Amino acid sequence: MSPTTAARAMRIIGAFSIITAVLFALAGVTDFTGMNDMFFNLASSGSQGVAGLTTPESKLAMAIAGGVFGGLGAMYLFISAPGVEQGNELIRRGSIYVFLTWFVIDSSASVASGNATNVIPNLVFLAFYMAPLLLAKQAGAAVNA
Repeated sequence: MSPTTAARAMRIIGAFSIITAVLFALAGVTDFTGMNDMFFNLASSGSQGVAGLTTPESKLAMAIAGGVFGGLGAMYLFISAPGVEQGNELIRRGSIYVFLTWFVIDSSASVASGNATNVIPNLVFLAFYMAPLLLAKQAGAAVNA
């Protein structure tokens, strides 16, 4: 995959991530799309979905998690994508480390909290984020060979 194609895919994924993060952050306030309820029923060991967010602390945790996820999406959109497009190996490699760090912490904490099923959507997200980063490197290596 060319760096330009990889960056285009990254921009789409990054923009989608920011939108999703806003909806996720609003889970404690409203779930007008129903996506958060579906997510919680899929990824959580509980059975209440969004209705389980009953305390101010759980609503705050959702707001914080959405904000952090939004920041990750913005980093991907505004830093990683342009860096990959310009062939910046430091940004590409750093972005890989960022997503591996997120995956290990999020998945480990999910398992430790009794919500091991959250590892499945994490793997899907990881694949989406990593594919352009890894495929762009292969394209660049082939050109430089």
